Amino acid sequence: MTSHDDMSDAELKQHWRDMVAREDVRDALEHVYAAAMRAIAERQPKCEASGRCCRFEQYGHRLYVTGLEAAYTMMKLDAARPVNGLATLQSDTQAQRFVARVSLPVLSSSALQRARSEGGCPFQVDGLCSIHTIKPLACRTYFCDPTATEWQQDLTERLHAQITRIHTEYGVVYRYAEWRAMLEVLVSNM
Repeated sequence: MTSHDDMSDAELKQHWRDMVAREDVRDALEHVYAAAMRAIAERQPKCEASGRCCRFEQYGHRLYVTGLEAAYTMMKLDAARPVNGLATLQSDTQAQRFVARVSLPVLSSSALQRARSEGGCPFQVDGLCSIHTIKPLACRTYFCDPTATEWQQDLTERLHAQITRIHTEYGVVYRYAEWRAMLEVLVSNM
């Protein structure tokens, strides 16, 4: 893995955007996300679409991501600019259809501050995830279903190790931080 100790946030932001623009890097990350989807489909955890998982402080957990994952989400978000106030993030999978065409919030430093002050994710809209099909690994593998506690940590760690290998293999600077803090790096100076 490449070190980030000597890079400014602006340099990291550009680096991650450049890396995620590469088809080979994007394909490798999407391969991990597809593996998560297959593993979850096998387990069939219950999701009540309650949005509790997105209310970090209230639910008592934190979401951590790599800079590459956050840049991937932002790139996909930019590609899905709202049309008539509705997002175009849709998926053919049955598990993800329920979030099709949810209004996307504008992601800015002030939106991130608001999300922090409210204790949640800036992409939660009306209790649902507005970026369901492009969310990072930890969002994909976390379920409030009590039966998921038996396997979700192992799955997340195993797949995160694959994401770590992507960083090493492709020379991507590795930083692992809280979701909103990582998004702040990517929206700064916009």
